[in-house]
Amino acid sequence: MKENSIFASMHTKFRILKTVVFSLFFFISAGHAQISHGGKPLPYITLKSSLQSFFQEMPPFDIEAEIKADSLAQNSLRSGFRFAYKFITDFTPANSGQIFYLADGTKVWRLGIRSTNAYSLNLLFTEYEVPEGAQLFLYSPDQSQILGSFNHLNNSELGLLPIAPIYGEELIIEYQEPAGVDFAGRLKVGEVNHGYHDLRGSEPGTNLAKYYCMPSTICVQDTTEKYDEITRSVVLLIINGTTLCTGALVNNTQNDGTPYLLTASHCLNDRFNITNPDYAQIAGTIISFFNYESPFCSFPLRGTEEMSMASTIYRAVNEKTDMTLLELLETPPIYYRPYYAGWTISESPLPPFLNIHHPGGSVKRINYCTKNIKLTSYGGTFNFNANSHWIVEEWATGSTAGGSSGSPLFDANNRIIGSLTGGESTCTSPKNDLFFAIHKSWTSGNADSTNLKPWLDPKGEQTLCDGLDPYRNNKAVEISNIADPISRELFETTYLPPPDSGLQFGVNSLKTVEYAEAFTVSGEVTLYGAYFVTPEIKNAHGLSIEVNVYGNTSNDGPSDHLYSTSFNPTYTNLSIIDSSFQQTSKPLSRAQESFIKFDESITISNKFYIGYKITALENDTFAVYNLPSKAVPQNTAWIKYQNRWIENTTHPVNPFKSSLFITPVVKYKNPPVHNNTIQANPLEIRITTDRTARKITIHLPLSAITAKYELFSIDGRIIQNGFLTNDRNDLTVQQSGIFILRISHHRQECISKIVL
Repeated sequence: MKENSIFASMHTKFRILKTVVFSLFFFISAGHAQISHGGKPLPYITLKSSLQSFFQEMPPFDIEAEIKADSLAQNSLRSGFRFAYKFITDFTPANSGQIFYLADGTKVWRLGIRSTNAYSLNLLFTEYEVPEGAQLFLYSPDQSQILGSFNHLNNSELGLLPIAPIYGEELIIEYQEPAGVDFAGRLKVGEVNHGYHDLRGSEPGTNLAKYYCMPSTICVQDTTEKYDEITRSVVLLIINGTTLCTGALVNNTQNDGTPYLLTASHCLNDRFNITNPDYAQIAGTIISFFNYESPFCSFPLRGTEEMSMASTIYRAVNEKTDMTLLELLETPPIYYRPYYAGWTISESPLPPFLNIHHPGGSVKRINYCTKNIKLTSYGGTFNFNANSHWIVEEWATGSTAGGSSGSPLFDANNRIIGSLTGGESTCTSPKNDLFFAIHKSWTSGNADSTNLKPWLDPKGEQTLCDGLDPYRNNKAVEISNIADPISRELFETTYLPPPDSGLQFGVNSLKTVEYAEAFTVSGEVTLYGAYFVTPEIKNAHGLSIEVNVYGNTSNDGPSDHLYSTSFNPTYTNLSIIDSSFQQTSKPLSRAQESFIKFDESITISNKFYIGYKITALENDTFAVYNLPSKAVPQNTAWIKYQNRWIENTTHPVNPFKSSLFITPVVKYKNPPVHNNTIQANPLEIRITTDRTARKITIHLPLSAITAKYELFSIDGRIIQNGFLTNDRNDLTVQQSGIFILRISHHRQECISKIVL
């Protein structure tokens, strides 16, 4: 992505606002089975002086034939975004790599793995049991990507350890075992997966327009809070190191917080191509990604990739209905903000219906169906039970794609009624998608391991279940200084005007290197971390960024330094059992959202600042996106200039009101009734649409009669504007599409997304 030119041109083109759709991909981290426990591998200089004889070379294979086979094998099942070729291996310290000893007696096993032309490599240790004190690392040869350490706390009953991808065609395994341990570690690399799709681009594959009809979830959250909770229940899955699907956390009638995960069986059995699959073993290879969502509605941007958990427990599979129920090894951490969706086994669910999914492994998308649905037989060669699937005959908005399989279908009450098996829908023909009906998997099997009822309603007394926030009594929230959705879409990178040069909130000719964003909260909060949205970073070899948290005992900016950590965006997961966390470096050479976890408990009150300090070469381009002039009502961005903190409104060469795209996650000691929440409709305006007639009806309360309206197209053009002077106002639009309607009255605004 050419961030500088693209965002500059988009800001000019979309000066008034930007709107809807697109998205990206993912990068894999890990959860309980992959929680990292600190430490470092041996220095890089050791590698450069080492021989290359410890490398194992994977044999060549026909990539084009694999891609063609994927296309043919997918049929109508929607799991089919397979991105890697699996090599079955048998690499152990006894038969591969090199072993040497350090001066203190530590035994080191090092094994390199190379697969020519691989975009990425990921592994599965099919044997993993190490003694206390031992450490395992995986890294790229230049150590720009490091996974680990993994240690005895990663041991499991299954003896498996799935490992996230390392980008590139080479990786190195390094196992360090101190002298005098209780037993020798058991390690076997049983699978090497060669990634033959480059998942680092702005979309998986090369067709950026492939998902254009599927709005990102942030687009919907801009207009309503109705779906905020169920959106948090949907996760992206990578299964067996090769296949992408979607799943959903589901509640049970005990409301006991068990983290059940619902998806499709064909995601685990390679579209029924595996004979007698070992579902317990396959479940152990699954990695679940939380909150992988674009921070922008109108412009595709990679969402945060740090929140993930690896390995699940197999609970139930019914191949006759395509149902799979899994269980995460632990409750997701509080800052993941998980939600367990409710469900109903009603045979007459009410519209509208909603589907949230990760097509092709991209960020979350959302589909709507406004018509009734019915049960049908799936057909084809898969031998599903008759009439076991809901058919969505046509989507009003959206479609599905490979990778959407297992995604939940919600009814009008936000309860799951089924999960996606497959279908025929495309953006040009959004028709005929089939979801296995959960009531058809309730008791249709012959054992607990083939039914949903024993797990989701163990007492057998209920036909529906509401959703559950496992942290409902003390949950974490995001806070933001973004005034409204339109302002958020205007974020850019600001350059200093000539004769000065460089980024106003990055490396520049003024030599400013420290920046901060101010936040005001009501009372006392615990701070868990913060999201940073950053443009593409170039020439990052000399780059070092420090993230800082400041208090505010004075009123002249950041004053009390409370905490520091490195801005080294990592795949982070908190273990509720031992509070350990994983740090896995990811590339900075792309525009993206990153979550920086604070590994210390920070309690703060009323006003605080989150900032960053840059150590870099002159041509480095690190920055955090900022709002342009006149996009915010008050300034919250601060700069340290000549060793003194100043507001951006007093910048020495380019003063203006701005905010930095930094979003903390906090927990309130005494939660306020309203916490920096954007009030979507302060005027209490009611808006309805008639898509057939392309008509918008606006009902104004008596207190707001005579209001101004503006209707914008997706590219920021004003389609219509004028005044509303009645309690009921009808607007006819000459074209179909997605629009933003802004209504203003006495400095209050109502902003709504309109689909016609």
